[in-house]
Amino acid sequence: MILSVVAYFINKDGKRRYIVLGLCEVVSEHTSKNMAAVLVALFRDYRITGNIRFFIADNAELNNTYINAVL
Repeated sequence: MILSVVAYFINKDGKRRYIVLGLCEVVSEHTSKNMAAVLVALFRDYRITGNIRFFIADNAELNNTYINAVL
């Protein structure tokens, strides 16, 4: 399974931007914990863990797991 991560942000000039942070392979089971681990590692690689203000996933259960893992 591939987990795509896209960041939407406002740059220094006040313009809305987005960037694909990664297309990460989840090699183990398709569980929210496994996907959260991949996501947290990606955030650490980019050194943005402390800069995330909003988070949206396409599934409520996964969204809660991601948020708990990041916080």
